[in-house]
Amino acid sequence: MKRYQTEFKLKVVKSFLAGDGGAKLLARQWSVSEEKIRTWVSHYRLHGIDGLRPKRSTYSAQFKLKVLSHQDREQLSSRQVAAIYDIRNPNQVVVWRRKLDEGGVEALWNREQGHPSMKKDQHCPAPPSISTTDSVQALREENEQLRAEMAYLKKLQALIRSKGSVAPTKRV
Repeated sequence: MKRYQTEFKLKVVKSFLAGDGGAKLLARQWSVSEEKIRTWVSHYRLHGIDGLRPKRSTYSAQFKLKVLSHQDREQLSSRQVAAIYDIRNPNQVVVWRRKLDEGGVEALWNREQGHPSMKKDQHCPAPPSISTTDSVQALREENEQLRAEMAYLKKLQALIRSKGSVAPTKRV
């Protein structure tokens, strides 16, 4: 993956904000993907020049859950929520979502950096604690409730729109 200098990113962002072209045109002009340009612009708007500088971070499981719940609550894309929380790679949010869906909260815990050990584990892993399992279940139930609420509100909104487009009839 190619790394871009902060000055280059700033030049592209300023060109976009000055109205020199949209993301598609600038992507062709600068040989950068449209998605990168949109990401850079989002980060610049929210965090200024610091949003374009390189950043190496490790995130706690609590922070990851906060980001994912904000994304669910506000129905944001991974790029939008990454810009809000100054996460430079929007795909990281997608990876966290997949880990949460497949392995629960435990999958979001930071693992050791580097390659996994080639040694076989000599002991059996400890079963998850009851409180962790309960909190995961509570989060899943809350998530389901929020999804049902959103679906209900969307249907209500559609119903209101459809009633608004139909001409009212008089009763005799």
